Amino acid sequence: MTTDFYNLLLTDCALALILLVLFWHVARVSRGVRGIASWGGGHFLYSVGAAMLDGTATGLERAGSATATTAAAIGGILACGGLAVLAGASIKFTQQRPLRPAEWALVPGLVGLSLLAWLAGDAIDGQGAAMSLAELVMLAVMLWQLRRLDVPPLRVPARLVMVGCAVLAVLYARDLLNAFTGRYGPNDAWVNVDLSTWYLINFCMLMLASFRAAESLRQTAMLDPLTGTLNRRGLFARLDPELERLTREGHLAVIALDLDHFKRVNDRYGHEIGDLVLQKLSDTIRGQTREHDVFARTGGEEFVIVVTGPDACNAQALAERIRVSLSTMRLDPPSPPVRVTASLGVAVSNRPMPLSMLMRGADEALYTAKRAGRDCVVTHTL
Repeated sequence: MTTDFYNLLLTDCALALILLVLFWHVARVSRGVRGIASWGGGHFLYSVGAAMLDGTATGLERAGSATATTAAAIGGILACGGLAVLAGASIKFTQQRPLRPAEWALVPGLVGLSLLAWLAGDAIDGQGAAMSLAELVMLAVMLWQLRRLDVPPLRVPARLVMVGCAVLAVLYARDLLNAFTGRYGPNDAWVNVDLSTWYLINFCMLMLASFRAAESLRQTAMLDPLTGTLNRRGLFARLDPELERLTREGHLAVIALDLDHFKRVNDRYGHEIGDLVLQKLSDTIRGQTREHDVFARTGGEEFVIVVTGPDACNAQALAERIRVSLSTMRLDPPSPPVRVTASLGVAVSNRPMPLSMLMRGADEALYTAKRAGRDCVVTHTL
């Protein structure tokens, strides 16, 4: 092993540390996007472990040191553990969910490969085989997961990562073959290809993480933080792509909803209970609406449901179901038995009509419901 090769491995570890900081920073500002920080941590562990195995342990073995086996084992364990974290990170990132129990088995499974090589007493070749096999498993998981990212702007960097994974799979399959034939060791001929491909993969993963972080921030700006429903900005952003078609086809209706005497709830029970009421109300309404209806909180206790599709003509029936559900809604114990009612105004049209006119019509119907004694539904046909 040359000094230049060893310095290259040290430089790779330094870069992995910088990437760890960058991925951690993106994870911190991404507000809940899964898999970003764990990718940086997994890559750092893998880089350090691979450097110990391919650099430190190999150098000690050539020098005849008895500590080569220990260095190789530690390096193999770190590398295989890092690869398991990378595999898990790719699952969490692409699917945006926690790992399932079977997926957590990647950690003991891949680390166990290195432990088996250690117990077998095979220093460099055994650990090299364990790491190469773990690398191939990790790359297979990544290729399988990244195929899911097939929408702009994620598609291009995801496909570049997949190409990089395919290149690395060829290199590591050759390493695995060499390890089984007792010829494992640093390969100066393709190490630059290996490291350059990892640079490409990490650069593209940073792009993917940044895109996901930006989307998370954009979505957060369109959501009401208390109830998790859309806010007014999110309402129009959600409708905008199909609004022209829905207007032309006359497949729009608007329901305006306002809680009755909500100030009394806050004054009697406090704002904490008032917040629970709004959250429970939102959950109740979501249980009554369909997936393609658009539900938003537009004010303190004011909400809007935009009914889309051919069923828009049945908006009055939907509003009545919501009214009945809210009148029987109760908070979960030990919260006090708060009872709330709501007034609802519905605007429907038998002809194409702009959303703005329907929303004004729903507001007028809501005011009529308030004047009529509250806890009722009033419909205006425009």
